Amino acid sequence: MSSLFSFLNRLLPFATPGTPIIQDLAHLGAVCAVLYFAPQFQQWWQSRQAAGHAGGVPLAIPVPTAQDYPRDSTADAELDEDAGTPAANEVEIDDPIDRVEPATDHEPAAPADADPVRGPAYVPQATNQRAVGAKKAKALAKRDQRRAHFEFLREEGERKRAEDAEGATEREAALAAERERREAVEAAIVAKKTKEREAKREAEKREREYEIRRRDLAVLLVKEGLDYSGRCDLWRVARAVGGDVDDEWVERILKATGVLGLKDAVLTMVTSVGWAVRVREQDVAKMYQEAIQSDLANEEGAVSFEQLGGVLDRSLQRPAALVAS
Repeated sequence: MSSLFSFLNRLLPFATPGTPIIQDLAHLGAVCAVLYFAPQFQQWWQSRQAAGHAGGVPLAIPVPTAQDYPRDSTADAELDEDAGTPAANEVEIDDPIDRVEPATDHEPAAPADADPVRGPAYVPQATNQRAVGAKKAKALAKRDQRRAHFEFLREEGERKRAEDAEGATEREAALAAERERREAVEAAIVAKKTKEREAKREAEKREREYEIRRRDLAVLLVKEGLDYSGRCDLWRVARAVGGDVDDEWVERILKATGVLGLKDAVLTMVTSVGWAVRVREQDVAKMYQEAIQSDLANEEGAVSFEQLGGVLDRSLQRPAALVAS
């Protein structure tokens, strides 16, 4: 009895306080391993048992009956002749085959594809179905939904590629026609802009040439007037040039061309009343001589500028006609 208790103490972990720690750890590892692998082993064993039961069901073997074989009437007649009349103690047993009534026209015949009658040997095979949890079912539903979505995208892509392949030639032709039309429109726009620039350039050129001709005409008229009489009316020159010019425009032209100013002891200037005059040294000497002869000096012996201007104006007057009358 003591040996039995000692054996149980060795098998059971943590049974006695004097058990070595190594033995307790070994027992603990063994128990954990058993607890971990026991459910898997149980599941494997159950699946194996279920597979064994499903595979061990005997197949139903049809037993041939008398109806499966044709009856030989000649053999039956020979047996009757050999046997003769049955004895009194013999009991006639009706053959089940003889009691089978032939099928009449009133009884419908079974269809050719009808299922055979399941006899007692038919045993349906059990299907191995496992219960699926809610989380697994949700994951399966998501997977099916994702697969359906990808299948839909694939079908849409194939349909789109088929449509693109069908209308590729028409689209290429339409794009080529549209490209040609745009190129023609752009070429027309470029040609129109080029023509407008050329027309504008020609108009500006004609305007510049016309302006140059008017300036040259104004300068020519003023020079002719100065050469002929020493003075020229700028207003009459502006009227001769034409357009919207005036005496101030003629004066600006004279300044720009260098007609006005002192040059070779000759002063050309424009008076306040719009006259261009040319004063030479002999004209100034004549002015002083006439001023002395006219006794224009006052009591103090001074001559005003207005008096000198009048003398100069009279000295510049000549009997010739003015230019551009």
